Amino acid sequence: MTVYGVLGAVQAMAYVYFISTLTTIEKRFGIQSKTTGFMLSGNEISQILFSLVLTYYGGQRNRPVWIAWGVTFSAVSCFVLALPHFLYGAGTSALALTEEYKDIFGLNETQIEIKEKSELCSKEISPRDCTPKDYSVVPPLLVFMSQFILGIGTTLYFSLGQTYIDDNSKKTNTPMILGTTMALRTIGPSIGFVIGYLCLSIYIDPRLTPIIGRKDPRWLGAWWLGWIVLGSMMFILAVLLGMFPKKLRPNLNKIDNVCPMTDQSSQHRTSDVNSNGTGLLIKDDKMPKLKDFPTALMRLLKNKLLVINIFSGVFYILGASGYITYMTKYMEIQFQRTSASANIVLGPVILLSMVFGFLISGYVISRYKPRPTYLLGWNVVVGICFVIGEFAYIFISCEAPNLVGYDMVTKNLQTINDCNANCGCDNLKYSPVCLEAARLTFYSPCHAGCRTVHVEDKVSTYGNCSCTTFNNPVTIPALHNESKYEYETSGGSVMKGGTCKTYCGYNYIIFVIISCIMQWLGSSGKIGNILVNYRAVAPEDKSFAQGLALLLISLMAFIPGPILFGYIIDSSCLIWEENCGVKGSCTFYDRDSFRHYMNGTAASLTLIGVVLDVIVCYLGRDLSLYDEENEFEERNNICTKIKRVNADEKIR
Repeated sequence: MTVYGVLGAVQAMAYVYFISTLTTIEKRFGIQSKTTGFMLSGNEISQILFSLVLTYYGGQRNRPVWIAWGVTFSAVSCFVLALPHFLYGAGTSALALTEEYKDIFGLNETQIEIKEKSELCSKEISPRDCTPKDYSVVPPLLVFMSQFILGIGTTLYFSLGQTYIDDNSKKTNTPMILGTTMALRTIGPSIGFVIGYLCLSIYIDPRLTPIIGRKDPRWLGAWWLGWIVLGSMMFILAVLLGMFPKKLRPNLNKIDNVCPMTDQSSQHRTSDVNSNGTGLLIKDDKMPKLKDFPTALMRLLKNKLLVINIFSGVFYILGASGYITYMTKYMEIQFQRTSASANIVLGPVILLSMVFGFLISGYVISRYKPRPTYLLGWNVVVGICFVIGEFAYIFISCEAPNLVGYDMVTKNLQTINDCNANCGCDNLKYSPVCLEAARLTFYSPCHAGCRTVHVEDKVSTYGNCSCTTFNNPVTIPALHNESKYEYETSGGSVMKGGTCKTYCGYNYIIFVIISCIMQWLGSSGKIGNILVNYRAVAPEDKSFAQGLALLLISLMAFIPGPILFGYIIDSSCLIWEENCGVKGSCTFYDRDSFRHYMNGTAASLTLIGVVLDVIVCYLGRDLSLYDEENEFEERNNICTKIKRVNADEKIR
């Protein structure tokens, strides 16, 4: 249980670390959110291709060894994911913002002069520097391959590991053991967020000295560093897991208490028996055969309770896939949190609530053994709370930043006006600057008409900005509502790099509290779903049923989910980064559209899962979850089989 739980924690670290560094990877290689969805689908594609076969054959063989090989594949996937950095380096954009390379790009110690690649106002239009290597198709393909390899390890971990534990423990202890292992796994994301924070706080090339601070939107952290650490940890755990036997040794005292024997050869029984779920072992040499595969599959597909329970999970995961994949981006856009700060604040707090949910629910189920109606009915309550929480997210956000030139009514962005018409801003990328006195964000220093910049303590301040010099009040479109307002500034106004901070009030704290409650409730219902999958099928079909669940969830939730929400997020983009006619990643979103579409879609999908949970509650009302009524009969059967084995030994 301990080794399996620690392994789950490391795998969860890797998944959360990938999510926390996702926006950095998008910025570094110019990847769109919808492309990210396709990259993530590699994990699910491999599960679709291999989950049924791996669980059908591996479920009745040496499961620890099979899981160990799966973990080895997971370790390899970590190193593959780090390859893009070693192949392409930090990128020219990141190098240009370091002390070592600043002279190459026209930078001196205190001021940026008007040169070809500057972002300041100039009479000449700066030519676009085409750097195709920054937008190669190879990095997304490598990410896809790493996820494809990872899917093999994920399949073996979930489908074989939990059933191995269940087969070697009492049924009444299974909920507590599962709750403990799932709690250990849930600790992993907390550590993954911390690793993400530490790595993203280091510049993408640790050997160089950046001239910008971590809060600058151009900052790129060392996203690749954590994969080396995580891959090494997985290799070590794979070796440890492979040392476990195919069947745990039985408790001989317990066998003798059930079936008293005087045969002196009882000490040899351990080699002739295997686990049946009560801690007692019997011999079983039957191995799965290919000709029996279709029959076993049809047996599972005809099981209404199993299939509907799986589809309930499909819609819950489908609704949550937007948060699972794009939570860091969501925090950046809605609450103006950096990738690092979003990970270190939100991650540990929410995931700690999940740990308590698993431990408390596991203890309650094992201790009080609630009837199936109560256990499955609780999942319905949890689903309703999830729908309410996702709907509440629609109304929780900071005020939207006022981007000069954007009209919220027409959704048009016009950044060129009289004050910057002769500044040559046409080919410049989005690099926002803030006029703090009026809380206005300009597209770039050039679009603000700035002609000088001063860098001190990695913070850039811009001066001599023509677009902030007005003798009369000027009307500017407001982003957060349909009205307009006026402001007046004097000449020589100073601007700071980055978007203007907007008022959040207690919205961020409210968001974290609601998220904690939702995740605590969600984790408290997962053990009930797992027990349904185990108890609704024959013991020999448990691993196969888990494989079927992984197949359907991957095919119908994990693959379409990130792609669907990627398109939803991209539809709210206002400013796309472009390089030589090739669209890159999004740099500015319509915050309200982003929030409304994403949370509304999630709540609708989760509601379907709630309806299916109601059906599961009805079909599973008489399900035997703990096998209490059959325990005496099972022990008698085991006793008879053990006596038969001893009699055969005497004859031989």
